[in-house]
Amino acid sequence: MKFSIDNSYFYSVISELSRSVSANSDSHMLNGIKITAHPEGLTLVVSNRDFFVEKTIPNNSDEKLLIYESGSVVAPAKYFVELVKKLPEEIMIEVHENNKLSIRSKEINVNLSGFDCEEYPVLPLMNFRDYIHMQAEPLLEMVRQTAFAASVSDARPVLTGILISFQKNKVTCAATNSHRLALREINIEAVIEGSFIVPQSSIKELIRLFSNSQEAISIYVSENYLVFKTFKLSLYTRLIEGNYPNLSSLIPSDSKTVVTISKSNLLKGIDRASLFARNSRNNNVKLELISHNRLRISSHSSDFGKIEEIQQIVNIHGNQDLSICLNSTFLLEALKSIADKEVTLSFSGSMRPVLIKPNSSNHHLHLISPVRG
Repeated sequence: MKFSIDNSYFYSVISELSRSVSANSDSHMLNGIKITAHPEGLTLVVSNRDFFVEKTIPNNSDEKLLIYESGSVVAPAKYFVELVKKLPEEIMIEVHENNKLSIRSKEINVNLSGFDCEEYPVLPLMNFRDYIHMQAEPLLEMVRQTAFAASVSDARPVLTGILISFQKNKVTCAATNSHRLALREINIEAVIEGSFIVPQSSIKELIRLFSNSQEAISIYVSENYLVFKTFKLSLYTRLIEGNYPNLSSLIPSDSKTVVTISKSNLLKGIDRASLFARNSRNNNVKLELISHNRLRISSHSSDFGKIEEIQQIVNIHGNQDLSICLNSTFLLEALKSIADKEVTLSFSGSMRPVLIKPNSSNHHLHLISPVRG
């Protein structure tokens, strides 16, 4: 293998990829970057236990890439990235016997020990015929509005993932830890049907890698992997096996009380109340409906004090006798994910989950179970 390339561009690519390398892996292979030179350009791959990231640099790009000889090697990511960072201008990289890398820039020569590609994990075989095409912005917005609700406990592995479902005319993203649920839908023509549980680590990589992308993302599925792909960048994520909860059975179909309120005011009120809620076992804040269409928000700490404020409700329907305690962290995260100026809170009783929606949409919702005061 032998190629030359503009140093600053190459460093930007491999430093971004190196962030996907597992910092805790005991395998020297998973601590490496696989580099393959071929007539069409360069292909770079990093692997984690949950995903693969593949980056392509075409031979006809503007990065002064010249391929002299095809071949592959696995370079140790930490040392390789730091070396390239410290070298000036254009660099020449060549692989010799026993996977020894020669890196040259001007009068500087560096020798680095690499690894045999035969031992590197192989990218999963995929069917690239059927796929869904989505713009990056709505896809990333959908996962940002839901992924935080997934469980951080391994007691039920399926709940540590994010459910992505494809139906004929919509894509749904959902996450739950059994105490709360976040769900978002987007209407889209889909030629693929099915539900897939994606690890949280892969969702974080999806957001990080594609957040500045102006391209549409193609989504491909197989039995064990989901692929998010643009022209130069691909994320292959493994899937979590198991049965996800039936979400439709969790969402209440009727409510005793429906309240519309300013999202910004409610968010600030919950944030203030959470100061004392942090010392309670469940970060409790108390919501109470009081006379003249007003909402009381309060919390207290036996050691530090108490906070209480009254907010005006925009609209209310149904039973006005309500007092409920909720986890303030869950409330804050749900409200922060909503873009609307007003939100609707639907209550079915003091010990039943609260349904929170943007006032203008039924395609985005949060469900939060109450806690005992």
